[in-house]
This record gives sequence, C-alpha cells and structure tokens, in this order.
Amino acid sequence: MRGIALAVLLVFAGAAPWPVSAAQDTASYPTAAAALESLRAKPGVKTSIQSGWTVIEDAAALSLWSFPPKGHPAYPAAIQRRVVQDGSEVVIRMNVLCEASKAACDALVADFEGLNGRVRKEMQR
Repeated sequence: MRGIALAVLLVFAGAAPWPVSAAQDTASYPTAAAALESLRAKPGVKTSIQSGWTVIEDAAALSLWSFPPKGHPAYPAAIQRRVVQDGSEVVIRMNVLCEASKAACDALVADFEGLNGRVRKEMQR
C-alpha cells in the first residue's frame, strides 16, 4: 500500500517510487534557504522546476520537497511531504517551514492540504 500511496503523491511531481530510509524534516533546518541548499547538495536527489517552484525528490527519505519561487506570497518556504505507515494506514505527513506572513503561510498550508486530500482520494480508489 505504501508504494501505491507514494506513487500517487509523486504523480503530482512526475516521479516514480523508491526504497525507504530515515527522513530529515523541516525542523532540521533553520531556514528554507538552508533546507534548499542542503538538499541540493545531497547525493541522489532529483531537482526540477515546476511552474516556477523548485521541487526536490529525496529518494532515500521518500520525501518530496517544494520551494515556492521568489515573488510568491509565502516565499521563502519549504514544504516536505512524505508517505508513511501509521498503524494499518498509509498517510501523507507534511512539514512546513514558512518565513512569510502568517496569512501567506496559512494559505500555503491550505493549498498543500488540498493537494494532499486529492492524493488521499486517489489512494482510496
């Protein structure tokens, strides 16, 4: 089931599933810029630009990171999504590091929760 959930999550990023290891989350980084710099330097990650957003696929950690472009109301920010097993269910865990205004950060979280909801619906099919 986890493979299906990850595949569905990564369809939104145009990626394919991979093996699992421990994931570093946004709390591990002091700023979104530090997260972006560290992830870009990490071996094995894939970086792409999608609609102006920097998207980093961290295969080793089963994580998909999203960074909004300059000019976005929530810039700078880092959003990490991971598919994890929680008891008998597979869920999407999201960590957000947002340095913009509270309103912009709240809107960013709401947008990603909407994306996650669509992924959950696809996983239930």
